[in-house]
Amino acid sequence: MSLTSARSVMATSISLPHQKQIGGRHTFVIAEIGSNHGNDLQRALDTIDAAADCGADAAKFQSLSLDEQWFQPSAEITALHKKIDLDESWYAALNERCQKRGIIFFSTPTYFRAVDLLQVMDVPLYKIASAQIGTFPQLVEKIAQTQKPVIISTGIVTTSELDRTVEIFRQHENNQLAILHCNSIYPTPPAKVHLPRMLEFAERYGCLTGFSDHTDGIAIPIAAVAMGATIVEKHFLLDDAVPCPDAPFSLTPTDFRKMVDEIRAVEKALVPALRTTLEPEENDFKNQILQKLILKRPKPAGASFSADDFEFRRHKNGIDCRDLANVLNNFQAAGELAGNQLLEWHQIIKVTEANHEHESLSHRA
Repeated sequence: MSLTSARSVMATSISLPHQKQIGGRHTFVIAEIGSNHGNDLQRALDTIDAAADCGADAAKFQSLSLDEQWFQPSAEITALHKKIDLDESWYAALNERCQKRGIIFFSTPTYFRAVDLLQVMDVPLYKIASAQIGTFPQLVEKIAQTQKPVIISTGIVTTSELDRTVEIFRQHENNQLAILHCNSIYPTPPAKVHLPRMLEFAERYGCLTGFSDHTDGIAIPIAAVAMGATIVEKHFLLDDAVPCPDAPFSLTPTDFRKMVDEIRAVEKALVPALRTTLEPEENDFKNQILQKLILKRPKPAGASFSADDFEFRRHKNGIDCRDLANVLNNFQAAGELAGNQLLEWHQIIKVTEANHEHESLSHRA
């Protein structure tokens, strides 16, 4: 496989409905609702509303189904899926609520029919979980063939598996691919995050990259944005009223809102600007701390100055210490000067002007 050819077809930005975009200075923030709906449609809808209120750009679910994913499942697996499966009849209502709130609805399909159902909904975006990237290439190919933008996670994906996945998208001429660095440890200790992998993906594949976060708190996703993430995905929970498997690494609205606000602040701080002028606030402060010339000893009229004649102190008036060389080389006392005083421009005169005045007086005499 030629990674150079794969890089040549990858999009550098992806346009989405509701004036959303992946790429550029605005980080695409995904509220990963996943299975935090507690098998309650109204709770799922309320969670979408909360995500929109918190400033999320998208609400993502996970299309999970015991019958579609498992053959002769164990009692333990069956019990888990009763908590996490997404009712396929909800798709229309979830999509409609997202449309109403001006955010993107999409899901992570884990079986073929989920892709078909999402296609009927005409979702603008897909997500492929790392659990499918390395184990279910047929699903990857089916999603690539939709020609829709796709975000993929890499938690349990090897480099060779990721190479093959990128090649599938290249073969289907689908260049709208974004790769998220993530860790399949729940929650992930900071020492095991390894954020620079995100930059390695960008270099290796020439595609949009981001971070799907499973750490506690909000520090790591904010750091990812500072490193160049175009996408941040974080698990989102309406409240703690209903036990959900993803709750231990999910944010409730207060913390999610704080994360979004901090991300937007970082985006502003990352805007480049050449240092041609100081900001007005900086210039005002600088002017308050300028060092001025303090004459240490008395000087008679016409006397020149030496560096030893001066001390330097801050003052709002007077001659700036950066003009010292000019004063020493070109000026003399205009009249008698007392010691221990702030030197002002009107107290000194250029040597050439002083000589001219002396010559004029001589002629009149």
